[in-house]
Amino acid sequence: MGSRKLGSSDAAGGRFGIRTDIAGAFFNLFGARTSTIKTLPEQLAEKLVEQIIRGDFAPGQRLHEMRLAEQFEVSRGPIREALRLLEREGLVVMLSHRGASVARLTEKRLKDIFSVRSALMAICAEELAEQRSEAVQAVLDEGTAKLFAASDRGDVREYTVIVYQLSMYLAEASDNDIARTILFSLGRQTLPLTRGVFEAEKHRKSWSKNWRNIVEGIRAGDAAAAGQAAHDLLSGIKAAAISALAELEREEKRNAPKAAKPASSPSRRISR
Repeated sequence: MGSRKLGSSDAAGGRFGIRTDIAGAFFNLFGARTSTIKTLPEQLAEKLVEQIIRGDFAPGQRLHEMRLAEQFEVSRGPIREALRLLEREGLVVMLSHRGASVARLTEKRLKDIFSVRSALMAICAEELAEQRSEAVQAVLDEGTAKLFAASDRGDVREYTVIVYQLSMYLAEASDNDIARTILFSLGRQTLPLTRGVFEAEKHRKSWSKNWRNIVEGIRAGDAAAAGQAAHDLLSGIKAAAISALAELEREEKRNAPKAAKPASSPSRRISR
């Protein structure tokens, strides 16, 4: 892993919050990666991520290449490449002869994702507590303050972005590229669902306090406390996400068209 300087100058411009759009916040994260020139398929993938997270496309909904090409005024080739990028990230499913559709989370996959995220975030928090970098602490303080401010304003969109960015920064600051890559992907897979649970004020307040506990554990150099706070955070979000998934499945069943009853055959009298 290559070392990166994460000094206070990085924080000066403000690294947390919505930039030009929600997709950019989830793609253009920290360090040298932000200077990379993106290809057309990557730019299209960003826009599609934004629409999926926003709920414009429902889980399981077909993503028609031709319609998307018309929407973005491009040929089908870049659209197809963009969909393949999102397939690798677990946001889209592509099947032969059926095309692409938005990935649908199951309860088991949701639990698996949060178990992995919890373990990796705890490791990153523990490593930062052992490092006790003042520069990193300043950035975490900035992010946490903005998280509380977004929660108090009821700005769910901003809150969602900052939660994601804080999670990515833990891995970035700990210089754990493997953890960052995995957290980056898994976090986006659950965003279409978790964005909805962030709308509840009680959840935002509880999870903001969890983030403050992570940051304070790091400040104190208490690796165990920082790691436990990370586990607490992901455990709470996981429970709410599972509940939201169950409600979504119930709603889909209620709205599903009922199968028509087979027509009864006309009765016939049998002559003897």
